[in-house]
Amino acid sequence: MKARNVTYSEFLEFRIQDVVSANMKYFIALSGFTAEQLCFKTNLSIATINRLKAGEHLSFQGICAIAEALNRDPLEFFNAQRLP
Repeated sequence: MKARNVTYSEFLEFRIQDVVSANMKYFIALSGFTAEQLCFKTNLSIATINRLKAGEHLSFQGICAIAEALNRDPLEFFNAQRLP
């Protein structure tokens, strides 16, 4: 079976998911909020927050809701410079 080549846009999509996921986890941990507190502040379900933290089903609305709850600029979640 031959391996499928990954397109550049697919590569960027995976990279963005990794960056947003890592930043999401970092900023949530930094905030000290529990999952329940974050759900209350964002009006998002725990499942949705967990998917965002995992980099799955990313939506700008979800990212913005969490950014607002954490007093962050939503663009900070896309910053790959902060990552090791």
